[in-house]
Amino acid sequence: MNARRRQTPDGLPSRVYVKHGSYYWFKPGTNRWVKLCRVSDGETAMLERLTAEKRKAESATGSGNIPALVDDYVDLHKRKHKEKAWPHYAEYVKSSFRDVDVDQVDPAYVVEFLTTNWDGKLHMQRVMRAFLSGFFAWCIIKRHMSVNPCREVKLKKPKARDVYIPDGHFIAIRNALAKEKSGRDVRSGEMMQCFVDLCYLTMQRSTDVRNLQWMHVDREAKVIHFQPSKTEDSTGEAVDWPITPEIDAVLERARTFGKVKGKHVIHSLSGKPYGATAVRSAWDRACERAGLGESVYTVKDIRAKALTDAERAGYTMEQLRVAAAHSDVKTTEIYLKSRLTPTSVVRMNMPKAG
Repeated sequence: MNARRRQTPDGLPSRVYVKHGSYYWFKPGTNRWVKLCRVSDGETAMLERLTAEKRKAESATGSGNIPALVDDYVDLHKRKHKEKAWPHYAEYVKSSFRDVDVDQVDPAYVVEFLTTNWDGKLHMQRVMRAFLSGFFAWCIIKRHMSVNPCREVKLKKPKARDVYIPDGHFIAIRNALAKEKSGRDVRSGEMMQCFVDLCYLTMQRSTDVRNLQWMHVDREAKVIHFQPSKTEDSTGEAVDWPITPEIDAVLERARTFGKVKGKHVIHSLSGKPYGATAVRSAWDRACERAGLGESVYTVKDIRAKALTDAERAGYTMEQLRVAAAHSDVKTTEIYLKSRLTPTSVVRMNMPKAG
């Protein structure tokens, strides 16, 4: 909604309007309303907040056209991205390129941006290169530039994560999810255990377990219908996972948890689904309580452990590919290769004197 030009003077500063009992500023170049304060707080409070917002906007905008273009790009595309953090990547770009016009950016600018902000953090460099590449591609369509500078930027591929959670550590973390060091119960501990159990027993991505809804639990067919969110727009691979007695027990625990029953299997006491940050924080705190440190293992390592344990139990790579909803067995092989330590069968004897 755009701000309309005033028909009659009302004594308010330019671009400041009263809506729903509050003062709002229509921020130039962004098509956004910024709430300043309640009308009941008075005009002095409004003017102070307006001054602070203008000062912040001026420091962030700079002399280049990139910040304004990034805002337009994010506004148009943020609904297409499932990752909640995606719009926030724009702030890094706006800050670093505030005095640069988009047609001035070359590969050297991009490399400097990535290495200055995320030196040694290869994954984040690739994430931000992808964001920039999408932005520059949009700028080309809008005729603001003619060449995407990210095409010439080559980044080192991050080393495949090779962490495996030993059984003892896994059980210790799982127990710590439900108990504080003092022995007191954690309020959401039982549901966090259900989350971890389903991640392991179904071998699915933590995101898909966290977002699993009861409508996908098919009691009649005795399966859970998983449509992996990561591949639904590409390979479209899906998998029906049988509801084993172990999984059924976990589902029943989840069903009885909390006062409000929502549509999600993994839910809070109020029936709402958990966000990625909530489950990650619960896992990290449990790792710390278990004496393992909060950065040794991640939630994503649960899936790797499950697949690795299944391979050691004798399941074939093709069976694991289907279980993991991978489109190519090579993906499954890569997934497991770094976590499987081969045992040598060579036996040596000490040499004897002739």
